[in-house]
Amino acid sequence: MAQLLDDFKSQFPDAWSAYEALRDVCDRAGPLDPKTVQLIKIGISAAMEHEGGLVAHIAQARRAGATDAEIYHAILVVIGLSGIPATLAAFGTAGNALED
Repeated sequence: MAQLLDDFKSQFPDAWSAYEALRDVCDRAGPLDPKTVQLIKIGISAAMEHEGGLVAHIAQARRAGATDAEIYHAILVVIGLSGIPATLAAFGTAGNALED
């Protein structure tokens, strides 16, 4: 996945820059603090079964001060919307990411 992203950035640098700018503006557009934004992104990544995004947002959430318990809770709340398979897969990915 990392190579695919690098290739996309190289092939479409303007599109990547525009995406980053929009993402950053949305992250800062409201009252949520950076930790909460990352916890939301963890939940979204878990629900979408997006392993790469989940690992990236776990790292960003930790840098923003999130505890392991908060990260696991963000994943747990996915169960009601996405079911057990997505939630269990996310718990496995989180366990590996949090060990690093």
